[in-house]
Amino acid sequence: MGVRYVVSEPDPPTWWAKNKAGVYAVLGLAVGFYLAGGGGGDAQPAPGPAPSPTVSTTPTATR
Repeated sequence: MGVRYVVSEPDPPTWWAKNKAGVYAVLGLAVGFYLAGGGGGDAQPAPGPAPSPTVSTTPTATR
């Protein structure tokens, strides 16, 4: 065994250092789901104008 020139052991990693990748993964999935429109519920499209029946005023030619 060699001689260790470390005065003290380094502190163990913090919670953030250990779980940073997982937190970013979950946030990325949540943002992607939101941007894809998956969080909108049952949104119905707005009704458009309904075509109204019209009467033609031009005479029809009969031969």
